[in-house]
Formats: sequence, C-alpha cells, structure tokens
Amino acid sequence: MLVQQAAQLRRVLPLVLGGLCLWLLWQKGGTLDWHAVRRAFADIPAPRWIAAALLTGGSFWALAQYDLIAHRHFGTGTRDHVARRSGASAIALGQVIGMGPAVGASVRWRLMPGLGHGRILQLTAFVTLTFLAAWAVLALVFALPVLSGHPLLVLLSLPLALLAGGAALLRFPRLRLLGRSLTLPSLPAAAQLLALSFCDMGFAALALYVLLPPDLGLSFLPVLAVYMLALGAGLVAGTPGGIGPFELAMTGLIPHVDIELLAASLLAYRASYYALPCLVGAAYAMVAQPDRSAPDPALPAPLSGRRAEHAIAAQADALGLRTDTGAACLLRSPQTLTLFLGPTHGDLAPLLPDLRAMARAQNRLACLYKVEARDAAALRRAGWHVAPVAQEAVLNPQGFSLDGACHRQLRRSIRKAEKSGVEIRRLTRPDWAEMARINALWAAAHGGERGLTMGRFCPEFLADKPIFAAFAEGRMLAFATAVQTPGALSLDLMRHVPGAPSGTMHAVVAAMIEHARLTGRTELSLAALPNPRLARFASGAEGLARFKNSFGPDWRPLYIAAPNRVALLLAGLDLWLAIRFPAPLAPLPAAVRADPWQADREATAPSRAPLRETG
Repeated sequence: MLVQQAAQLRRVLPLVLGGLCLWLLWQKGGTLDWHAVRRAFADIPAPRWIAAALLTGGSFWALAQYDLIAHRHFGTGTRDHVARRSGASAIALGQVIGMGPAVGASVRWRLMPGLGHGRILQLTAFVTLTFLAAWAVLALVFALPVLSGHPLLVLLSLPLALLAGGAALLRFPRLRLLGRSLTLPSLPAAAQLLALSFCDMGFAALALYVLLPPDLGLSFLPVLAVYMLALGAGLVAGTPGGIGPFELAMTGLIPHVDIELLAASLLAYRASYYALPCLVGAAYAMVAQPDRSAPDPALPAPLSGRRAEHAIAAQADALGLRTDTGAACLLRSPQTLTLFLGPTHGDLAPLLPDLRAMARAQNRLACLYKVEARDAAALRRAGWHVAPVAQEAVLNPQGFSLDGACHRQLRRSIRKAEKSGVEIRRLTRPDWAEMARINALWAAAHGGERGLTMGRFCPEFLADKPIFAAFAEGRMLAFATAVQTPGALSLDLMRHVPGAPSGTMHAVVAAMIEHARLTGRTELSLAALPNPRLARFASGAEGLARFKNSFGPDWRPLYIAAPNRVALLLAGLDLWLAIRFPAPLAPLPAAVRADPWQADREATAPSRAPLRETG
C-alpha cells in the first residue's frame, strides 16, 4: 500500500509543482506590457534568429551523441547515424510534448523496432539518467560558484569532482539495485557525457543569449549559470519543455532587467530551440524508414594460441578479433578492451587499428596486456605507449634437473614434504567437493580469488586440465592445475589448506614439471609476477618470487600498452581492479565446457616419489 502511494505521489507531485509554477507565471504575465513584448519580439534582427538556429543545431548535435554513447554502452550494434538521428528526434519531441522518457522511448521504438521494447527502455533510461547526473555535476561545480560571485572556485571544484567521480567509477563499475546488477558508464563514456552536457547547455544558453537585446548589458557566463539552474527547475517540475518553472527561474535569477525585453527573448528562444526542432524531429520520425538491421555477432574468443595461458580467457568476458592476417583474444573489463598475451597467430601491427575501433565502439580504452618483448617493440614503432608490467618465470622441462647448487633450496623443500608424509598424485578422477573446500579455505586466507587474467576454481573448466594434488594420511592438502598447448604448460591454480607442511607446493609443482618432461613439452611457465617496480603494491609477491626462483627459471619481461600515457595509467588501474575484484564467473563457452563428474577414468594410486608421474 505504501509503495503504491509513493508511486502515485511521484506522478502527482511534478504536476502540482508545474501547475503552481504556471499559475505564478500567469500572474506575473498579467503585469506585462504585451504590446512592448510584441515590439521587442519583432525587433529581433534576422542574423540573431539565424545564429540562434545554428546554435540550436549545435546543442542537438551534442544531445544526439548521448544516444550514440548509450548504444555503445549496451552493444546494440546500431549504426552511428541511426543512433544519432533517432536520439535527436526523440529528445526534440519529448521536450515539447512532455513526459520526455515515455515520448522518447516511443520515438526510438518507431525508428528502431528491431531492438525490442526492453532495450529501447534501457536506452531511454540511460540517456535520461546520465543527463540528469551530468546536469547535477555542472550545476554544483559551475553554476553555483559563478552565481555566488566566486567563479574562480570552478578551477578547484571541477577537478575535484572529476577526480572523485572517476575514482568512484573505477572502483564501483557496477551497482546492485533491486537484486539486479547495473553496469555504469565507463570512464571514457562518462567524460564524453559530461563534456557533451556542457556543450549542449552552452550552445543552448548561447542561443538564448544572442536573442537577448544587447542593451541589457548581460555577460554570457552568468547567463549560462542561470540557464543551467533554470533548466534544472524545468526538469524537476516535469512540465512540457519545463515551461513555467524555466521562465520563473530566468526572471528571478536575472534581476534589474526590462521584463518585457526578457519575455520577448524567452518567447523567441522557445520558438527557435523547442518549436523548430520539434517540427524537424516529427517530420523525420514520420518519414524515416525503421532500422531493422541486426548487429554483427561477436566473434568467439580464440582460446588457444602461441601461449598456453590463452585458455584462461574462457573464464572471463572475452571475444575474438580477426583480420585477414591474424587473430587475437580480447578481454572486456569495465574501462578497457584488452588484447591479451599478443596475437594467437599472425602479426600484431595489423590488429591495432581494429582493436582501437572496437574499443571506441564499446566506450572502452584500447589496451594490450602481458605482451612479449617482440610485440612491445612493434607497439613502440606504431606510436603506442608501452611499460613493463610483469615478469614471467619459464623453464624447459627437458633440461630440468634437481641436481646442482641452484636447486639446493628446492631439494631441501621437497625432502621436508617427504618427511611429513606428503604424497603427490596426478588426479584423473578429482574429488571436486574436497578441492572446492580447499579452494574456499585458500580464498578466505588470501582475500578471495583473483580473476580476469588469472584462473579461478571451476570444475567445468578444470575437468580436462592436468591436476596434481598433495595428500597426507589419505587427506588432500593442496592441488595445482595447469593450462596447456601441445608444446607448453602454464601453471594456473595453486591452492593449499592453511598450515600445509613446508615444501608441499614445491613438490606439487616439481611433479608437474616431470609430467611436462614426459609428455615432450619444451616450455613450462610458472606464471608471472608483477614488475619489481609494482611488486610493493601486490601482497605476497616477495614470497611468490622466492618460491618461483627455487626452480631456477628464466625471467621473461611482459608489457602493457595503450595509445597514450593517460590511457595507460587508467588501463593499468582498471585491469588491477578487475583482477583484484573480479566480476561473477560467467558460464563457460560450450567449446571448452567439460563434464567434471565423468567417472570413466581410473584414479591414480598414490606415490611417495614426488617427481614420478603415476598411472
């Protein structure tokens, strides 16, 4: 009952406020000398009308980009010119007829029926809410300081607002509302929306300004600030075109002016900014052919390539990039579209233009992550900004031996595990429930699982992967998994219970190296560590470095790249957050989904020889 009453109040209150404002405006209009208003209206010269029309066109150009950004946000695949024209028509009609969101949704549905009702409502809500948010920011950091007589405060308030908003979007790219997850605009989209809002209101205010008589002696900056607040009053009241509240705010916030001259200018502004676009928008909505084109389907991500780690992309939001000469796996995170690990085949340079175009079409930053030195050199030649981000530990299983001084610590660790009764098995019939328990204990002790470019525990993904586990007295203590290509193996998950005997994980990984040797693989990756400059920001990096170094690997530098330095910084922050706070694990692609519960394979008997593959 209370919910229904609140909903009715939300519908009735704007009408009451609008009606009250219209009544006040009517009372105020009764004191006007309408003959003077008509003379002032007729005295507006033609060049000012033309200038106002052109500025109106500039304002609607900015508004049309809102729909383009919305379509890119939701990935509708709608052609850019269709998105812009339908958006401009929807706004032009909605602001005159009133009930802007409902009218706008109807116009968009007329022009783009192939998107469906649900998507049309999402687009309309996105445009409405992001405009209101941008208006609120600009009113707070620009209009209020200017009207309070402290315009220089804008130089402080605007950067602070941008930093605070950017940090919030980076850290919280998604919101939970009424049990549903809402993806907020990316940083590139938010920056464009804010800039477009300022352009829209700037052009609109300038269209009003050129219609004001010069002898009023008003400067543009205060008029722009007043216009922003008056526009907000009209939006809150909900009357068609904000009529009533807008005029009251304008006349109240611009004191000491000839009221008849101001009224004539406001009427002229209504004609040029509301009536004319409404006629054009209605004509376009009636004669334009509905767009029924379907978007091109996204290419599936290639999950195998030169590096075994490509398989991890199956657990992330991934898609493919393909040209005539090459292909790559792309990962989507809130702010970036990332080419992961370099090309799966072919050369990198021909992929870069398409990568940038795809990122722009998704309101994301183009980025490359964990590329090798050869690709980093190609990126520098192409003008991209490149920075070392990680170093990967790799070794050749065919030449690996526990002998030698370099492996003294490793031998000591393995002997400690053996003395504690640790046995290593390669699992062919995993106990998924026990592994899930160990994974949960490990995650609780380490602040949760990482994601995006790091694997997560998922039986469907792991069922066909090599898995090695440590047991003591018949109880599983730890396990490690790997992803693989015909010639290489890459360490994926390492999970252990708290208090596992010293050397347990050394013995597990040593068994994995022996398995790689027996299967003829010439490379095993112990995975990557942060670049030493970044290691202080990664908890546990020092311990992992000692663990990996005990195997005597070679260290291969890996790089991150973006088109410019600002994009490089934002992409690095976004990837770190997406790895540290990953989105929920999505269903796996059918091509890589395995049955984790099949029982037609024999379990491997335990062995006290940690480096011997059994079964």
